[in-house]
Amino acid sequence: MDRSTITGIAAGIILILLAIAFEGGIAAFFSFSSLVIVLGGVTAATLVNYNIDDIVNAQHAVQVAFRSEQIEMLPHIEMFTIFSRRARRNGLLILDDDVRYIEDPYLRNGLELAIDGISEENLKNILHEEIESLKKRHDQSIRMLQSMATYAPAFGMIGTLIGLILMLGNLDESGDIGAGLSIALITTLYGTIFANLIFAPLSGKLEELSVKEINEKEMLKTAIISLSNGENPRILEKKMLTYVTPENRKEYARMYGDRGYSKQQEEKLYSHWLNQQKDKWENTLTDLQAG
Repeated sequence: MDRSTITGIAAGIILILLAIAFEGGIAAFFSFSSLVIVLGGVTAATLVNYNIDDIVNAQHAVQVAFRSEQIEMLPHIEMFTIFSRRARRNGLLILDDDVRYIEDPYLRNGLELAIDGISEENLKNILHEEIESLKKRHDQSIRMLQSMATYAPAFGMIGTLIGLILMLGNLDESGDIGAGLSIALITTLYGTIFANLIFAPLSGKLEELSVKEINEKEMLKTAIISLSNGENPRILEKKMLTYVTPENRKEYARMYGDRGYSKQQEEKLYSHWLNQQKDKWENTLTDLQAG
């Protein structure tokens, strides 16, 4: 699980509960009916605004926000320089048997097209359209969470109005006015909390993750086209490095800049990449240094 997301939400809830506990009883701030109005209303409004497929996609996107998977850019660069060296020695067809082991659908599809000898223009167009489609899916999920952040306070206010109407209908019982008013306001509290602690922050988190993933795909697109054109491995490497941060460029130079590989080491690292797609950068380096 992603510690940042979990810690942020948990810390927000704990701080709110502590503030309530310091001033009185927590039980006074719990209302099942208010919870139903806010969450039920948000769910209903979302169903009206979006279709089921969009909601399912957004659910998967939110699950990604709670996972701790990191996009590792540096192993992509090193692996593509190895791809390039192998292809320059033996032709692109040398990669054909191994493409099926690649887990990333975008990378696998791009390499298959390059190996099949598709024209550069068509290759660029296909890879570009895939990125655009990915952007649209991300934007849809982000907009949905932003909409939910808008709906939650609105339904909180609706719940408050319902509570006030019921309270005003019993003005003869003056002793219950204060208690009724406090219960009416709980729904607004719930709506504000859900909007500003969960829905809006999650939309921001998905936007950040989307930028990183799109940047990764743009880097892979550049690398696939360079590989297809048979460019020098060093040129391919320099192009890919433009997509990483200055800190990562320094790390890459420190790890690999002055490092040469024997053919045996190169083949071992290549095999490792195929079979261990999700290994961390440190594990990839350790495996290389071990042999």
